[in-house]
Amino acid sequence: MNIYLMGMILSMLAYIVLGLVISRQVKSVNDFFVAGRKAPTFLIVGSLVASYCSTGLFMGDVGEAYSGFYAPRMMMALMLTAGYVIGGVFFGKYLRRSEALTIPEFFGERFHSRPLRILAAVTAIITMTVYLLSVMQGIGTLMSYVTGVNYNICILLALITFATLTVTSGSKGVLITDTLMFGIFTGASLMAILIIVQKLGGWDAAVANVTNIDPVILSWSGDLNHLYPTGAENMIWAVMTGITWVAVCAVGPWQSSRYLMAKNEHVVVRSAVWAAFGVAFLEFFLPSVGALLNVYQDQIPSGSLSMIWAAMNLLPKVLGVIVLTGVLAAGISSATTFLSLIGSSVANDILVVDDYKKKLNYGRVSIIVVCIIVMFLAYFNPPQIYFVMLLGATVVVCSWFPVCLASVWSKRVTKTGAFAGMLLGFVGCAAMKIIGALGVSLPIYLDSFFVGVLANILGLVIGSALTQVTEEEHTFREGLFVMPEAELIPKEMKKTKRTVAAFMLLGVIVAFAMIRLWVVPYYNAL
Repeated sequence: MNIYLMGMILSMLAYIVLGLVISRQVKSVNDFFVAGRKAPTFLIVGSLVASYCSTGLFMGDVGEAYSGFYAPRMMMALMLTAGYVIGGVFFGKYLRRSEALTIPEFFGERFHSRPLRILAAVTAIITMTVYLLSVMQGIGTLMSYVTGVNYNICILLALITFATLTVTSGSKGVLITDTLMFGIFTGASLMAILIIVQKLGGWDAAVANVTNIDPVILSWSGDLNHLYPTGAENMIWAVMTGITWVAVCAVGPWQSSRYLMAKNEHVVVRSAVWAAFGVAFLEFFLPSVGALLNVYQDQIPSGSLSMIWAAMNLLPKVLGVIVLTGVLAAGISSATTFLSLIGSSVANDILVVDDYKKKLNYGRVSIIVVCIIVMFLAYFNPPQIYFVMLLGATVVVCSWFPVCLASVWSKRVTKTGAFAGMLLGFVGCAAMKIIGALGVSLPIYLDSFFVGVLANILGLVIGSALTQVTEEEHTFREGLFVMPEAELIPKEMKKTKRTVAAFMLLGVIVAFAMIRLWVVPYYNAL
């Protein structure tokens, strides 16, 4: 047993034990589904960032940057940070105010529509199952590469870990372990970045060396053989995908559901801002270092394994173990979030169960069933971590984003419009994905994102135009804009305003970092 396998097994055992300990505190449906609505800011931030990152960041995003698609991917990644504040301010705090247990329940109550609630639950389950497959493949690839253990055994070990953690402790356990894992992989990543850059001769020297090897790696257009044949099309892709991920970070079920667990609305807004800072840091530095690792391209087996290779070959052994267990933790944290939400959607939204114990049991059984399905898919489907991740993101945006915003901010949207929008968005996106999977080459303006969102908006507008808003729909929406007295604490309001003001600094920081760490050294090298 090598040191990496030992570190990973010990960390997985620790998470299982922690989940069993936390399970003793699960006393009600609220505890299992929304952590009792008592979570403070640091737990919500930890869970938001941890559930976002997964192996998709450490292997997918870093791999894309290493493969020569640095600039378009960086534009996309830094755009998405705005999604947290948009989601927290314009959707999350109203979602929290509704006191729903799940987002599909919010849709059902907002429009007094059981069919819409079921549709939202089904689209969420499909999306999170696809995303879970991406995470499972990433974990299996990581563990197999660093330990030498068979890929299928690795995904089985990972599945046992996050299934046990989620089934026993529910959302309360997911929040606590997410935050713990967030601390591990963020701290380990920071130390790894500093050491790797030092071994590359410093930041400017590393940029110069990579530019001398191949100027395309850090060019604004990206590698023209990677995705589209022109720089303009690659930039259009970056903006389009950036908007997609703005929407994902704003209303994606594994993101916005965290707000249901916050102890108040001030926590919702503050958490969104600090999550934006955390994601911006990780999304800038990790893929940037991934691109710089092209100095070792003759030794690195593939783009998705570039950071893993660096942890094993450029870092001190102990730190390398910590980094790799941190990447594993990022994957497990995302998986537990997805499984928790799947169980909640099945037990709370699809099945009609009033009994507390039965509802919990149904949720736990559905988690186990989904784990078996994903295990089967991961076994027979070759890993495509980055593109499977994008598939899940696109589907949820096309299905949910316009409906989420309209449910809060539109007086005219009806249950028929919301249902038609969500259904057409899902079908439109899925249809274009299937056409693309069959090998049909489509122009960028027929991308699944454009088609899906347009279909969603058309369904919203036409369906609402043909029907009338009911009194129940009107009353529920009006209630969302009634500020609870508990939120009107001057000290808390002042603190929240300061936090939102701090977000404005993020744009300045990002712009300075891009100019100083990318543009200037790159053009000096040219």
